Amino acid sequence: MRLPIFALPGCALLATAAAAQSQAVASHPSRPQEAAIAAAPLPYRQEAVTFDAAPGFRLSGTMTLPAGPGPFSAALLISGSGRNDRDESLAGHKPMMVLADALTRHGYAVLRYDKRGAGQSTGDFDAATTLDFAADAAAALAYLHRRRDIDGARIGVIGHSEGGTIGALLGVKDSSLKYVVMMAGFATSAAPLVAEQIRRIDEANGVPQKLANQTYELNSRLFRAIAEAKGEEDAAQRVQAILSKSVPAPSKQQSDQALMFAHMPYMRFILGYDPTPSLKQLRVPVLALAGTKDLVVPPDVNLTALKRSLAQDPDLKVVELDGLNHFFQPAKTGLPQEFATIEETLAPAAIEEIIAWVEEHVPTAGH
Repeated sequence: MRLPIFALPGCALLATAAAAQSQAVASHPSRPQEAAIAAAPLPYRQEAVTFDAAPGFRLSGTMTLPAGPGPFSAALLISGSGRNDRDESLAGHKPMMVLADALTRHGYAVLRYDKRGAGQSTGDFDAATTLDFAADAAAALAYLHRRRDIDGARIGVIGHSEGGTIGALLGVKDSSLKYVVMMAGFATSAAPLVAEQIRRIDEANGVPQKLANQTYELNSRLFRAIAEAKGEEDAAQRVQAILSKSVPAPSKQQSDQALMFAHMPYMRFILGYDPTPSLKQLRVPVLALAGTKDLVVPPDVNLTALKRSLAQDPDLKVVELDGLNHFFQPAKTGLPQEFATIEETLAPAAIEEIIAWVEEHVPTAGH
């Protein structure tokens, strides 16, 4: 059992991709999209910003603004789970910077920000749950509304992975949003989804199907027990009881990680979280993107749930992008260890789908 990637990419992806990343660093792989942005003068302005979130800490971010006085249409970018900075940086990739650049070149102001406890933002990352990160995203949205150079009636939200699910939560609370883009946002109960994620990655890594299924069954019991626990002590006791009766006996690594999940506030929350009730209330236009090589939030499982939950949303578009992984890169297997070795950060097909959707719902002059 490994750390689930959509739940903890800052830990899990770095852990599972460590060897590949070391190899990539040694071979100096290029990051052509980031290099192109850095090489040429930008046709837009950048502004460092801060805004208050929960009492006692501030979030830091970057606004990119088209030329001119505004007021501008705006997009709020929300990164996936993990201790992410405003660019969702990892192994030289900066997908949120690449996306912000593309959107701003098309005439949109964009806000991206460091998560609490990451980058230049203050706050306690380790004590936070998805609902805390959703509150932070709501604070970022409120900040956009306060700016005189932003048209508050022309704002949308774009989120990746857990950030996509958080974007949908914002859309439920604020029906004035012009759109929500869910880039591999999960739309089903997290506990079975994480167990399935691990099984898919095991199988892609060549683990025999019988063993992968055996791990899946154990994980399903463990995650359900953690989800149903009434607190940290209860979760740890439930996990210990399952591990002590498991046949064959789990490895020390499996046992240690299951207990770690039981002690982590974030994991206890996420494993018990089902976004379905909230998604059923969403009436904001939604673009749901998925990569066919996504092993983290498998589209065959997730999109079925998403379409069912958003059946009453009058404006829903679902697009599966062939050959792209969870991070919307062209991939061979979709395994997380490929991430560092792929040069492309964000596939043009994904960028084009997002920009076309945004322009359809919030057109800008000249585009």
